[in-house]
Amino acid sequence: MSVSARLLSRPKRDLTVGDRFKLELTVRHHRNSKVGEPFVPSLDPFVILDRKSVTRYVGDTLVDVHTLTMAAFATGELKIPPFIVPYPGESEVLAAASDSVPVKVASVMPKDMKDINDLKPQIQFPNFLPIWIILGLLAAAGLGYVGWRLYRRYRRIRLYGEPLPDPWDEALAALDKVPVEDWMSSGHHKRYYYTVSEVLKRYLTRRFGFPALDQTTTEILRAMKAAKTPEREGFGEFFQRADMVKYAKFLPPATEAAEVIPNARELVKATTPKPEPQADLTTKTQRHEE
Repeated sequence: MSVSARLLSRPKRDLTVGDRFKLELTVRHHRNSKVGEPFVPSLDPFVILDRKSVTRYVGDTLVDVHTLTMAAFATGELKIPPFIVPYPGESEVLAAASDSVPVKVASVMPKDMKDINDLKPQIQFPNFLPIWIILGLLAAAGLGYVGWRLYRRYRRIRLYGEPLPDPWDEALAALDKVPVEDWMSSGHHKRYYYTVSEVLKRYLTRRFGFPALDQTTTEILRAMKAAKTPEREGFGEFFQRADMVKYAKFLPPATEAAEVIPNARELVKATTPKPEPQADLTTKTQRHEE
């Protein structure tokens, strides 16, 4: 099992921000081995614009060649991070990774360009029309935002009818309703992992106040790290394993799949607020009565 990456030929001039270039990713493995699709946790500041894949056989070796059309949105001596290809071992999931590929991206600013310091003073002119236009746009945007919030509130009231339960109670109840045995016996592993991931994302959204439902795993981990959210390593490991099943077509062992719900429940319980001590509650009650 091997993974290699190389840049294909490009024009002699240096790459600049936004220029397209091609990266060839070659995966070699035995024809009887089942491997996942190559992926990388974070490509920033690179983006993949197009992907073409071909497969050929060399004896018992299967060669998958992926040609990626990419672009960079930063300057300097950059490196394309390694691409990871998961594959099952005897008792665990293994992974092979390509080497990082250096890419030099030049700035489009001329080398002899200097700061502009000789601008003339601003000419005063009593034209208030642009100001009124800007204020009108800001007011319209504010009214639109308020209307959108009111509509969401109205829709939430129509959907749920009464206040939502606490995030941890809602998450544990949703995990209890997952038909684990039915989905696992029918081979719906992707649906199983997707459902549990969505439950945890909704829990993080309601519990810690960041839009985990609309974020990728990388964005969730970045938000949790910035907010110093507890158990972020456990959540990160869970979402990364789930991504391999959802997107890399990885088939988890039965023992691992059976631990998905218990692991998710432990993460919710570990981040559930602890009840206040009884002594503190008594003191607060006495102060309130006074």
